Amino acid sequence: MMSDVDVWINDQQVKAKAGQTILQAADEAGIYIPRLCFHPALEPSGSCRLCVVEIEGQRGLPAACTTPVTEGLRVQTQTSKVLDFRREMLQLILKDHPRHCLGCPRNGTCELQQLVAAVGIDFPYPAPDVVRPEPLPGGPYFERDYSLCVRCGRCVRVCHEVRGARTIVFRESKDGRQSVGTPFGRSLEESGCQFCGACVDVCPVGALRENLSDFHKETRPAMDVVCQALTAIVTDLYKKELETQWSTAICPVCSGGCRLMLEKTADETVIQVKPSQEGPSNNGQACVQGRFLLKRYLARSERLRQPAVKEGGSWKSLPWDEALQRAAEKFRSYSPDQIAVLTDGRLTNEELHVLNRLAREYFKTDNVGLMAPPGLVAFEKAATELLGTAGATNSLKDLAEAPAIFAFGLNPAASQPIAGTAIRQAVLKGAKLVVANPYDVAIARYAHVHLRYVPGSETALVLGLVRTILDEKGADKTMAPDLLAALRELTGPYDVETVARCTGLDQEQLVEAGCMLAAKDPLAVLAGLGVIQSSHVADLTRALITLGFAKGSFGKRGGGFWPLFGTSNVQGARDQGWTTSVMNALASGRIRAAYVVAESYGDFCWEPMLNFAGSLDFLVVQDVVPPPEALGAHMVLPLTPLLEKDGSLTNGERRVQWTEKVLITGTGSRTVMETAEAWSRCFGGAPLEAGDPGMVLKSLGAHLSDYAGIDRSRARYEAVQVPCPTSDHEGTPVLFADAPPVYKPWSPSEKSRPKAAAETSEAMPLRVTAKEALYPSFFGPLLAPESWAVMACDGEIEMNPTDAYRLECMPGDTVAVVFDGGEISGRLALNIHLPLKLVAVPAQRLLSVLGGTYVPGTTMAAKVEKR
Repeated sequence: MMSDVDVWINDQQVKAKAGQTILQAADEAGIYIPRLCFHPALEPSGSCRLCVVEIEGQRGLPAACTTPVTEGLRVQTQTSKVLDFRREMLQLILKDHPRHCLGCPRNGTCELQQLVAAVGIDFPYPAPDVVRPEPLPGGPYFERDYSLCVRCGRCVRVCHEVRGARTIVFRESKDGRQSVGTPFGRSLEESGCQFCGACVDVCPVGALRENLSDFHKETRPAMDVVCQALTAIVTDLYKKELETQWSTAICPVCSGGCRLMLEKTADETVIQVKPSQEGPSNNGQACVQGRFLLKRYLARSERLRQPAVKEGGSWKSLPWDEALQRAAEKFRSYSPDQIAVLTDGRLTNEELHVLNRLAREYFKTDNVGLMAPPGLVAFEKAATELLGTAGATNSLKDLAEAPAIFAFGLNPAASQPIAGTAIRQAVLKGAKLVVANPYDVAIARYAHVHLRYVPGSETALVLGLVRTILDEKGADKTMAPDLLAALRELTGPYDVETVARCTGLDQEQLVEAGCMLAAKDPLAVLAGLGVIQSSHVADLTRALITLGFAKGSFGKRGGGFWPLFGTSNVQGARDQGWTTSVMNALASGRIRAAYVVAESYGDFCWEPMLNFAGSLDFLVVQDVVPPPEALGAHMVLPLTPLLEKDGSLTNGERRVQWTEKVLITGTGSRTVMETAEAWSRCFGGAPLEAGDPGMVLKSLGAHLSDYAGIDRSRARYEAVQVPCPTSDHEGTPVLFADAPPVYKPWSPSEKSRPKAAAETSEAMPLRVTAKEALYPSFFGPLLAPESWAVMACDGEIEMNPTDAYRLECMPGDTVAVVFDGGEISGRLALNIHLPLKLVAVPAQRLLSVLGGTYVPGTTMAAKVEKR
């Protein structure tokens, strides 16, 4: 608990908290001190020198943003000495700054304009005699007009300190001054940009600005014809004259639970989306999907407006009542155990509750669940067996305070960007980070150890680390003797030498990682999408959770287990009993008819169901846009998207947040509650009356004790974490805080027991694997298309450039990968993110050559020959 200290600012007594800076204390007291390089999301740097002050008894002019308060400190912010110095600094900034304020998108909101107004100008102010270069693109999302840059460094620091991408740097320009750019002048895509927009959000001027061409597309062509030179100015002025409204909502894309701010016009056109500084989970951060692409998803021209049925190979529109009556009659022709009701986990908690009732009370089926690939089904089952939950045990705030982090198969930019910012914060505070990922992902750039293991050796790697932790006496000191004995028995076969042979890693690197994890308590164990692609998902999941048990990480802040993937309300669905096990029933062929409700943002959502395309006699899909034709839907129903309705969502850290309707409901679409109510009448009996979302949330709490203490008001203003059993309960940021979970002994299956990796030799110096087995460790639904493009190699056979050049091979060459059992030839592509001495080929090609002898996710010794 920080105590208060008394300080005097401009002879005004101010109560400040110990540890605060002068700038923070002044802001809380309502005393304005000019600043430019300072931003609340960043560590203070004091580089702009505009916030200097005079302190009684001290020499010089210290920066208010970096100087901490002390008892009795006396500060003056407006002395002549201070003002003269600020004007001198401001003159240096304005010397090279263009004078095109009227046409600048930041005119009126520019922090430099505010500085000029606050500090004043008493020096000559001629326009610089230089030709302004054209702005550079930031993908299709933003523009980089470096002629307006004031070199405050905020974009560089947020890219390094908060996002960890290291895409934007300071470079020395021709005149010897620092300028903002990318490493070696490469494109943003080549530099690893995540296009999250954090740099745009912190830029104080118009140097980094959102590309609003989508919004201007109707006015711009006509204006271009009239006057090309004035188009930019007039379109920006036109935008400023529009009456706009800002609203807030929860992002519907992933499980991060980001609170966003949407600016819209009177005709419901979304101009731009920004992250909210008040979001309890995202704290002013977002990703490319929510920041830039969400508004495009909302404006999709293919949006469904009316129910339709497939007849004779084409779609025929139907009225809602007729469509539901037809579907109800068809579903009644199947027995309840032949029917499934599925969702992608993007519905509100209230919709899930009502849909669950519809399935069980009217469809009479218990086959309700989440669409998921086989790997996720196995992951959820194994995690639930050991922990009783497949969700995160701790909060994002805890993750930012973790002393040590082990991230397996994780690329946060692709699956959970907000967790990536928390990881970066933890590292900056001194946390040790060990990353296990075959690919060179962004978080590996600031990892202390990066373990680029051979695919197929995942379980051996994790249990080998557990063994090292036990050998180094780094296990939980309070561990019960029987648990310690069980862990020693489990990890007995996984000595360093054996694990090195399995994983292809150096023994020294394995020992370094193990000792690093052994030295820090507790440990946060993070699982990415790469985990669910393993050839032995269940054992790998158990091994990761066992690592948490070995470190005594459960029930402690900064520890726990984290599955960092999933849709916006997948946790809320799990809490209500929607599991992935229904996918096993689909795979068995028992399910003949299904009703699927999904708010899809790309075909990624539908991949699990595409495996069963054609196996269902009757499939009804309710979505915002038409599902892929390959899915084979027989009827489609238009769904109201999240931003057009009220309700609550439970994000990946179990935080329940209320999202509000920010857009008018699209013509013809219905929410799940409206659909369920209408459909219940088609099945006969008492109609299912849902009521408003706030009342449904109370009903949910009556059925589910973990939600009993949450109502609409708490979800909106407190956003507590479940379990929250009573209205005066503060929520549960850390699971198992009262009592740690009980360890359940297990043994690895035969296929995941330690085996030597494919032995390379002088004749066979490389290893070959299926590229699809690696992709989840890098890709995910949240990456920008530009990030995918960097990895979308134009070739069938992929190699690291270093390996290719050693063989005197160039991109586009025809090469053959030779291995025991056959060979695969094709066009060569270079992939800088691929590990050395690993060759990636399409899985289908391996299966066609090896047939049933090929084990997905494993490697074989190989060589590459130029043909």
